[in-house]
Amino acid sequence: MPAGAKVNPELLTTAERWERYQRDLEAYRQRSLYRRSHSRFRRDLTIIPHLFLLPGKANMAPLVASEEEVRLALRGRIVWTLDTAARLVSGRGFLTSPDLTGYLAAEDLRRAEDTGLIGELQSSGLSVDPLYRRPPMLIAHLGEEVPFVELPSGDRVVPWDFLARDILGTLGWRPDLLTRLEATYPAGLPR
Repeated sequence: MPAGAKVNPELLTTAERWERYQRDLEAYRQRSLYRRSHSRFRRDLTIIPHLFLLPGKANMAPLVASEEEVRLALRGRIVWTLDTAARLVSGRGFLTSPDLTGYLAAEDLRRAEDTGLIGELQSSGLSVDPLYRRPPMLIAHLGEEVPFVELPSGDRVVPWDFLARDILGTLGWRPDLLTRLEATYPAGLPR
């Protein structure tokens, strides 16, 4: 034990640890039952999550130009997903950070850096919603062909089923979010 370290005077006995374990086990059981009783549960079990932030496949870079300028410059070359797709399709995003998220070829990402739209490339973090304040970022999943729907604006977004896969693979099962997005998803767009 390091010098000056103090032992916790409230160490738990084996019986107390067993009691806490039983309490926590019951709380977990209650949460599990609540989740399984949600109306979306069985339907969402059929969705295979897609890891958007896969290490080695996702890069991020701070936006040097405005969000609108970057979006317009990448139009036709990037397929938007997650919060960016939600904002373009339904007018409302679901994350607090104003990041742009999409599927992009590596050469297009380098071109965006060379033209000064974005700053220096970094490997992506573990979450699209940062734990600290940072500048808006372009978060790009590289080298994967994904299906897309072209909006009247010319922007490309992933279709509904792929958006749900990205959300599950990035944020986990969020029935509240999926229900809200599904309700605001335009009827004219393919699902």
